[in-house]
Amino acid sequence: MIYTVDESQVRAALFVWLEKESGRNGGIFTREQLLNGFTVGEERIALVGPRGIWKPKQFVKIPISFTTFINGPYPDRVEDDGLVSYHYQGDDPNNTDNVGLRQAMLEHIPLAYFLCPSKNSYTAYWPAYIVGDSPGDATFKADLKSLYNFDSIGDEARGVGEADRNYRVTTMRQRLHQAAFRVRVLAAYDSNCTICHLRHAELLDGAHIIPDGKPHGEPVVPNGLSLCKIHHAAFDSNMLGINPDYIIQVRGDVLKEHDGPMLKHGLQELHGQKIILPKHKSDWPDRERLEWRHEEFKKAG
Repeated sequence: MIYTVDESQVRAALFVWLEKESGRNGGIFTREQLLNGFTVGEERIALVGPRGIWKPKQFVKIPISFTTFINGPYPDRVEDDGLVSYHYQGDDPNNTDNVGLRQAMLEHIPLAYFLCPSKNSYTAYWPAYIVGDSPGDATFKADLKSLYNFDSIGDEARGVGEADRNYRVTTMRQRLHQAAFRVRVLAAYDSNCTICHLRHAELLDGAHIIPDGKPHGEPVVPNGLSLCKIHHAAFDSNMLGINPDYIIQVRGDVLKEHDGPMLKHGLQELHGQKIILPKHKSDWPDRERLEWRHEEFKKAG
């Protein structure tokens, strides 16, 4: 069968679809959703497939997306130049998938980049451009322009200094790392706020118990809580805390305040209640980390 889709129009429609769906699903896509993809005219375009580099059947040469599977077989990473190092499909540079990505680089074709930190959860970044090819290392370099405010190409010509490049690298690593952490935490809590039971993923964050950058502040699920944005802010500002027995405590001065229903029902009435815990005990919040954080909460009171 010969397909007649306009690939450039499909890519443009894809980016609109990703933006729209990210607003609906909180930026977390299931594999089924990406396999089903979206329709353009009468054609349904699948966005992922059995391999990390994916070209739907309607396309001739160039893939529509590429995916990093965290803890997968390839060591994809953000390099010191602020670009994602993406491993070839296999080790043959002339593999069809690798040829497709190389052609995307030569024609400066935008793709979607998916990050898969857990079995059935993906985050999306677009537009992504292949900007380098290193056959000796069996890697491509990918530029994820949506993760920072300036391009990585031609930095010297535009006077972009070392501090700016370092900022970009740090920003990219943090955002990719935080996205993976959030996906894992929300999956462990079945997309519930551990405090108020809210189930809308677009309103949920993966909150650190011990902040990132501090000792034992690693991006692991036992150092995480699934919190809605209001309770995340309240937790970070020590308006409420969670003790090592998983009991919510509201700061004393907040308990004494008199205000509207949000304060009463959204904070004060939670005092003394137990948080929702993940299904698997290995994902439960670490008691020692909670104890450290609870001491910080008590100091604020």
